[in-house]
Amino acid sequence: MPCASTLKFFSSNCTQSGEQIFHILKAFSRSLPRTPRPPTLRIVLYLPVLSRQNRPRHRLQIRPLHRLRCLIGCCFLPVLLSGCDHSSQESGAYPRRPIKLVVPFGAGGGSDTFARVLQNAIETHRLLPQRMVIINVPGAGGTIGSRRVKNARPDGYTLLLLHDGILTARHSGSASYGADAFTPIAGTGNASQVIAVNDTSPYADLPALMRDATQHPDSIVFAANMGAPSHFAGLMLQSKHPGAKFRFTQTGGGAKRFAAMQGGHVDVSSFSIAEYIQFEPSGIRALALLGPQRHPDLPELATATEQGIDVINENMQFWWAPLGTPAERIETIADALQAAMQTDQVRQTLAEMKITPTMMRDESLAAELDQRDRLIAAAAPTSDVQLPPFANYALAGLILTAAAASLQTFRRRTAMRRDPPQHEAVDGTPKVRPANRIQLAGIGCLTIGYVTSLQLGVAGFVSATAAYALLSGGLLLWPLLVSRQANPIKATLTLLIVSVMMSVVMHHLFTEVLVVDLP
Repeated sequence: MPCASTLKFFSSNCTQSGEQIFHILKAFSRSLPRTPRPPTLRIVLYLPVLSRQNRPRHRLQIRPLHRLRCLIGCCFLPVLLSGCDHSSQESGAYPRRPIKLVVPFGAGGGSDTFARVLQNAIETHRLLPQRMVIINVPGAGGTIGSRRVKNARPDGYTLLLLHDGILTARHSGSASYGADAFTPIAGTGNASQVIAVNDTSPYADLPALMRDATQHPDSIVFAANMGAPSHFAGLMLQSKHPGAKFRFTQTGGGAKRFAAMQGGHVDVSSFSIAEYIQFEPSGIRALALLGPQRHPDLPELATATEQGIDVINENMQFWWAPLGTPAERIETIADALQAAMQTDQVRQTLAEMKITPTMMRDESLAAELDQRDRLIAAAAPTSDVQLPPFANYALAGLILTAAAASLQTFRRRTAMRRDPPQHEAVDGTPKVRPANRIQLAGIGCLTIGYVTSLQLGVAGFVSATAAYALLSGGLLLWPLLVSRQANPIKATLTLLIVSVMMSVVMHHLFTEVLVVDLP
């Protein structure tokens, strides 16, 4: 197909010298159909410098070259490249390149470890023809990484691994989106939560803790990662015991919550079973297991339901893709995950991590997500606080700033009409004006249009970047063209070639070398 062949042709030659670029243009011009032409026209092109004073020593003459053929051929280069962003990668077998798995937490944590267990099994047993690359994007309780995947291209090459935090973030106000902003792939692994206190705590069981929280509201400090499942474990306990109220404090991950408990700064917190077994010898005690039944590794620990408080809080690791990802690619990933979960390697490792090796997909996954979302929504805190309309304030500030800038420009132009500046040098040659405000304003408008077109998906990265570079270069070279210090035809052809080559090279660098998602 023309798009793929053109991209491959330019990508393989993008690092060659300037003289070889002229050979590319020469070959392209010869490939066009020849028509009767006027008398021979010889055009000498210089790259990358346009002025006569800085002509390079080596030059290539393309002769004879029909001006119309050259212009038409070069103008069609962006059209040929405009489809290279998507079509060459969307067609054919999947996957054709590495798949990026975004883990929205730091390396070494529970989610990261779980992801690497599945990644290792997929690569060891060759469950996918391409490797899976894990990218840690921590911050804001997982919302930074999840937002990155939500805005990624729905081609199946960018996935997200995030537990119930994708549900709790929306109901806590940490994010404006939830599970409906993604396409669910599978639910793998399930870990129950443990309510634990310090060894010296006066609470013997969960009912004693809840009675004290009812009699003395806001007196018991509950360590949590606000908006995360550990926070909603306490909220669910509150919702099932009328009048009870904890004083939640932002502490962070399991290790930080344990340190705060050991230091006497908090009274109670929620931990995974693996975290609790790790921290128990250092002086914490479990009050209840928030699971449907007792765990084999903690057979003596009663569940909250057994103690009269109907609360179940489990963390399942969910796999997500951007909304709109093709169904056949979702099935490919789900099949690979299901096969990996059935391997002895994964089952043994998850048993050591105290995670139940569950696997859900399709209808069962949708039902599980709906049930968990309803339970979390019922325990979500309500707030009557109305935030100021910051968006309206920002828009008003932008309008005032634009009005002030326009007024200042009008005053300056009025003053210049009264006392026009001298643009003639002493020897009579015209001076070249530096980049004035009109040029800068034009480049600013182009930049806004460029970013907006990429954000809205109006144009692909290659075509949008080439057009942006071409128009921006034209604005900067306008003074040279007006003063006749640059040939218009040479300038146009040079800018066109450089902008197209730059956009193709940048696309290859970001997507293949740096493994960065482009709009």
